[in-house]
Amino acid sequence: VDIFFVISGFVITSSLYQRPSKNFKDFISGFYERRIKRLVPALSFFILITSILICLFQADPSLSLWTGLTSLFGLSNLYLLEKATDYFAQSTELNVFTQTWSLGVEEQFYILFPFLIWFSGFGRQTKNGMRNLFLTVVVLTIMSLLGFLYLYPINQSAAYFLMPTRFWEMASGCLLFIGFQKRKSIEQILSKVPPILILALMVGIMYLPVSYATVSTVAIVALSGILIGSLKKGTAAYSFFTNKKVVYLGLISYSLYLWHWGVLSISRWTIGIHWWSIPFQLALIFSLAIGSYKYIETPLRKGSWFRKRWKNLTFSAMVIVTISGGLILLIEPLKGRLYTGKKIEKNNI
Repeated sequence: VDIFFVISGFVITSSLYQRPSKNFKDFISGFYERRIKRLVPALSFFILITSILICLFQADPSLSLWTGLTSLFGLSNLYLLEKATDYFAQSTELNVFTQTWSLGVEEQFYILFPFLIWFSGFGRQTKNGMRNLFLTVVVLTIMSLLGFLYLYPINQSAAYFLMPTRFWEMASGCLLFIGFQKRKSIEQILSKVPPILILALMVGIMYLPVSYATVSTVAIVALSGILIGSLKKGTAAYSFFTNKKVVYLGLISYSLYLWHWGVLSISRWTIGIHWWSIPFQLALIFSLAIGSYKYIETPLRKGSWFRKRWKNLTFSAMVIVTISGGLILLIEPLKGRLYTGKKIEKNNI
């Protein structure tokens, strides 16, 4: 997730660099339209289908359903924090929507970041726009990193789930992109670093004890930035990451991110996860991810829903509200009605 946040910050900054916009309204509405088309269709479909499925196998799926409902509004990280969730606890594995916390962090970052882009002048290509954005993001990054370092030892869940204590990771990607634009020497220096060495260090850090979590998180973020700069043509790592199959894995990664946890979590409520079941579960995960990418993500992201941008935004809001209404029905009026297991009467307990 830390690696993903750095890449996300880098990619979103590069996508907004020199993007033509008539005015602030055009810029901000265009940004959110693109984000909604990218995130909402696959998420909505996943939430709807998985919510019905978990109701079949769990007598009281309220925690999962509320997590799914809040994820539609980019708030599942706050909901999980409010429930004092430990992401690494065994009980977390039973919540089919736990993974959406990172999507919530990203979406909350998207609320703030386009305003920084526009009002710094970066989005309008003003003379000092890039410098203004760099200085602003540097200050916010330092504040966010200090908050993370302070909060992690005393409240790990808050440091883990909150956007302000994750901001510095996405901002690192932003600063890296600006650094490449302003100082070509930075990219040239990083290009001399063997990417295979960076990858080896990153894998090694992932095996460090949990007691090193703070240091390892900072190290992973730093190494992710170095890796982005070191990936150049002619290196083995570049050849690997540009391989068609690896690129395709990246293309379906969003749907893969959504469905992998849902399948694993529902498996824990049903057949479990065993050596003999893993091949079938992996096949199901990839089949669902590929289907989601091919039939939902791609056509709805690239297609023109309505001619007017405000109609696209309104339609998206209506879809989210409609699915939310369905989840509320599953939480209360239909609670336990879809459950297919053996119901235990309270009098028999």
